[in-house]
Amino acid sequence: MQTNSKAGVLTLLVMLISGPVQATILRDCFSAAASYESSFNHEMTADENVTQHILPMSHYLVGSGTEIEANCSCPGNLLASTPVMTTNYAGSPLSPGISGYGYLTAFLDADVQAYSNAIDSPDGTGLTPIPINSYPTPMSGMLKALEQKKPTEQTASVCSDSTRPVGASTTKRKFKWNVIAVTLYVKKPILGEETIPSTLMAQNYACLSFGSGSCDIGSAQQVSNIWLSGTLTAPLSCMINAGSTIEVDLGQTMTSQYVAAGQPPQGFTLKDVDISYRCDNPAVNNQQKIKLTLTADRGVVDSGKLIARMIDRDDMGVRMFDTNNNSVMLDGSVEFPVTLDEQGNGSIVMKAAPVSTTDKRPAAGKYEGNVTVKMDLR
Repeated sequence: MQTNSKAGVLTLLVMLISGPVQATILRDCFSAAASYESSFNHEMTADENVTQHILPMSHYLVGSGTEIEANCSCPGNLLASTPVMTTNYAGSPLSPGISGYGYLTAFLDADVQAYSNAIDSPDGTGLTPIPINSYPTPMSGMLKALEQKKPTEQTASVCSDSTRPVGASTTKRKFKWNVIAVTLYVKKPILGEETIPSTLMAQNYACLSFGSGSCDIGSAQQVSNIWLSGTLTAPLSCMINAGSTIEVDLGQTMTSQYVAAGQPPQGFTLKDVDISYRCDNPAVNNQQKIKLTLTADRGVVDSGKLIARMIDRDDMGVRMFDTNNNSVMLDGSVEFPVTLDEQGNGSIVMKAAPVSTTDKRPAAGKYEGNVTVKMDLR
């Protein structure tokens, strides 16, 4: 008996799923990090010069320094037509300041933003920003930015001479990581000048690769250090005697009371001169920087610089004394300590007396002179 049988055919379909394609990292591209110096000078307004004020810089800070070039050790599968990608990272070595800022000076903290390669942007515009969110920035906390341009070796070479692919350009590809933006935080109002010493603000890292994907921070090399220096100024704002002239009436004296040149009249009681002043808030915590001086408007009569010259009279003058009756020179050379209360108010009590400029009795009549009270910074 013949038996017909059919054999079954089992077809197996196997789907191969490929893993993510990794970028090919180019090694040993940069021999050393470049150093760039930037500066910022600004005169603060009264509205800016207050505690907790945030002062953004409205422009890019472009550091001066040289460009660098890549000389990577390139593998054999990098062709002249292969696009080469740049991955940028950045961080700051600043010590911690207030939350979100790095410490800059006793009066200022700073928040820094770095940027991608600026070789094609001399003024910093159009670059990809790289925010810096922690101070100091750990390597694992550095954010990255991918450059949009992916030149090939035919455009400009990143490979060393010995590993350059066939057909590649002999022109070296240039780089410049020299741009930052900085936002300042005012911790305490500034009086006079606050100097920002040359401070390392940002450090850039970069990695070159080709193929799909990008480099991680572990494959990046440090390519730049960006420094900042500068000065912020805040003018002294004080008002003496509420902006009015201090008028002192020395009263009437007899010519017979003047017996010696430069000496107050016999029996004369020194007249009090109250010099009151008020300064804006920045001065309250910086009063040690303020000095008060007296200067005779028409100059002094004597070599000791103690007698202020009067208007249209050469035989009469005025002397000033401190609270201890010590003579005060009237050429602006004597500095009086300034004390302010919490509201910025203060005062100094002086004394004044008329004197004859010669040993002869002065002529009867009126006499008038001016002494300028000046407050400025030491």
